Amino acid sequence: MSGISDFYRDKVVFVTGGTGFIGKIVVEKLLRTCEVKEVILMVREKKNTQPEHRIKKLCASPIFERLAKKNPNYQDRIRVIEGDLEKPNFDLCPESMDYLKEHTHVILHIAATVKFDEEMIKAITINLGGTRTALEIARQSKNLQSFVYVSTAYSNSYDEHIQERVYPIDCNPEKILANLDDEKLIQDVIKYSLKWPNTYTFTKALAEAMTLEYRQHFPVAIVRPSCVMASLNEPVPGWCDSIYGTNGTFIGWYYGLIRTSHIDPEVTIDTVPVDYVSNAIIAVGWKTYFERAQEPELLVYNCISSTDNPLTFDERRRECEKACKKHPLLTGIYRPITFASSNEFMFRMYSLVLHYLPAYIMDLAMKLRGEKPRLVDTYIKIDKVVATVKKFSNTTYFFDNQNMRDLYLAMSPVDHQHYPCDNRNYSWRLYFEVAVPGLKKYFFKEDLNNVKRARQSMRKKELIVNTLLFLIVGLMLLQLYYMLR
Repeated sequence: MSGISDFYRDKVVFVTGGTGFIGKIVVEKLLRTCEVKEVILMVREKKNTQPEHRIKKLCASPIFERLAKKNPNYQDRIRVIEGDLEKPNFDLCPESMDYLKEHTHVILHIAATVKFDEEMIKAITINLGGTRTALEIARQSKNLQSFVYVSTAYSNSYDEHIQERVYPIDCNPEKILANLDDEKLIQDVIKYSLKWPNTYTFTKALAEAMTLEYRQHFPVAIVRPSCVMASLNEPVPGWCDSIYGTNGTFIGWYYGLIRTSHIDPEVTIDTVPVDYVSNAIIAVGWKTYFERAQEPELLVYNCISSTDNPLTFDERRRECEKACKKHPLLTGIYRPITFASSNEFMFRMYSLVLHYLPAYIMDLAMKLRGEKPRLVDTYIKIDKVVATVKKFSNTTYFFDNQNMRDLYLAMSPVDHQHYPCDNRNYSWRLYFEVAVPGLKKYFFKEDLNNVKRARQSMRKKELIVNTLLFLIVGLMLLQLYYMLR
């Protein structure tokens, strides 16, 4: 018997962020393996599209095909409520709020803005204000058994050794939320936040501190995943639809757009497959309820890979290049290459030659064709993102993960099979052999059998780009020679 599936059977689970990258996998897994009574999804109206239509579009994703074969009527167990993470009380109507408080057994709070450079007030409103609303709904729910807050492994990334605990914070989250129109207070908050690499990690730390205060009201835990990437096994191998964080840079690299990185090649990076994160969230919801008497304190779970299955950036580069040779992109603009350096000057030089020079040429060609130039602007945006993650890409973090190990020990052998979340159980070579063709198939919508045609196309593109680069560099060197004569 599966203890986890048995716990969730006939339960009503409220999942915030259920239409996001992690949330989709959590929802699919709950519906497919847990026999939940109902999954409640909060969806806001978007671009004149009603929430019900967004759910239909969500369920049309390939990740729900396996579930649809098993249970064609699975959508009957999805309840949609209209709400907005940025609004007070999620802008829920009284009927929806009452339904949540009356029927919810488990809350998995995943929703957040994951933009690293988000404007401070908006980041606070969503990541802190949204968490408080979810916690308040939990506190007022009549049948709540478990609450899981999904944070980030880098919520305290000013420290290179990150423990499984909520770190103290020298400001009052409630006071900040109550005074978002106080310019002086916000300026003080911004000044204090400079201890963190970006607004995302800072506001996640604030939300963790607030979550800690609710531990006396109901069983609550925090799951901290590191960089979440494409799935390893479920619901389909290699699935990914996110362009944020590590996924965005990896996709840009595979496409041939990002050819240089401001990163130390020997730094240990930390990534986790999205299905392992999903399984950990679901398992923590189960364990938090059943061990509430033995564990009255809030437990934090660092869902990371580097402690037990370390991987350096250079090792990842080599594994990825092998996989990309087997699965080249037909639509890619250049073959995936990486010139990485932790030195600011060298990174800028690489960026000039490998990014901006070709971009100016391409933009000029687009102008001549009457099209809007966009490559230079794209690289400017990429450089802004690079600046927000520079701390992560040049620092080897050391994570404690004893609580994650204890979680796995508490699970039955059946649950080990149904909800794998131990990152020691796969090799990175195997992972990228799955992730790369998965991106090709699900993100770029390419046929996996077009390898020969893709290789021929890539050789032509390389020849054109290399010829232009050599001509430009040659002309620059010739000009320099005549200037120095």
